[in-house]
Amino acid sequence: MTISKEFIGVSIEDCIQFAKQKLTPGRFEHSFGVMQVMRELAPLYGLNQSKAMIAGILHDIAKEFAPDDLIKLANENGISLRAEYDEHPLFLHGPISALYVAQKLAITDPYLLDAISRHSYLGDGVALSTSFCWCLRFADMLEPSRDWQDLKSQLKPLAYSGKLGEGAYTLVNWIIPFHESLSLPIHPNI
Repeated sequence: MTISKEFIGVSIEDCIQFAKQKLTPGRFEHSFGVMQVMRELAPLYGLNQSKAMIAGILHDIAKEFAPDDLIKLANENGISLRAEYDEHPLFLHGPISALYVAQKLAITDPYLLDAISRHSYLGDGVALSTSFCWCLRFADMLEPSRDWQDLKSQLKPLAYSGKLGEGAYTLVNWIIPFHESLSLPIHPNI
């Protein structure tokens, strides 16, 4: 698959290779699946397909970083850690992934970086593109290797029919009890 560098300065092939080098095979399979779902969702929500696919393949690039490294990178780069949940890897890997791909791949597109940053929680303030951010969150849950059939059966029809608000509501109402069942923290901006 060939996608031009016209919009972001890096090709999808470059991003796939970067992800393949940085991620474990299982995490790469997940990210590749997210990229595929983003390719499908992009036209439904008026998103640039190249940017959507690149966000998908790179969204978890920092997911496997050590917790101390995530915190160190946040502190070194001015990412605010106001509360204990801000330091949790589950939430911090999104902003650090955005920071990392901006630094390592020279990606500067603010919409793409904002979506990556907000895929693990909604972040602070207003998203640059609500559609882009929620599509990445949907794709993260709907990609083929995920085994959450109860969520997929509810979320997929909504996401694929353009029902962004209903999909967001469904995802949040699933993710809070899911986090509770695993004794994971609940970020106030989940």
